[in-house]
Amino acid sequence: MDNITIEVYGGINTAGGGCSCGCSSCTPADARVEFEAVQDALVKKYGEGVLDFQFIDTGDKLRDYPQIQQIIQAGYSFPVIVVDGNPRLAGGMPLDAMIQIISEIQAAQ
Repeated sequence: MDNITIEVYGGINTAGGGCSCGCSSCTPADARVEFEAVQDALVKKYGEGVLDFQFIDTGDKLRDYPQIQQIIQAGYSFPVIVVDGNPRLAGGMPLDAMIQIISEIQAAQ
C-alpha cells in the first residue's frame, strides 16, 4: 500500500484572517498549530509511515502555487488541503472529513 500524501497550504486570505474558522486573528501560524494537532490524531489512528505530511506557508508567494492560487481566487479560504495531489478541502481541517478521504483512498488501493 502506497503512502498517502497530505499537503496543507496556509496563507492569508484577501478578506483577512488565515482560515475561515470564524476568528479574526487566524494566521498561517495558527493553521500550522491546527495542522500539527490533526497530524498527531491521524498518526495515532493510522500509525507511523502510512501518511506523509507537509505544511506549506504560501506567504507572499501564492503565485508560486498556481493550483492553490486558483482555488483561493475562486473564493475558497485557507487552509487548502491537498491529498495525493488532489485538492480536497478548503477553509479548515476537519478530522472526520480527512479520515473519510484517507479511508476512501485506502479502499481504492
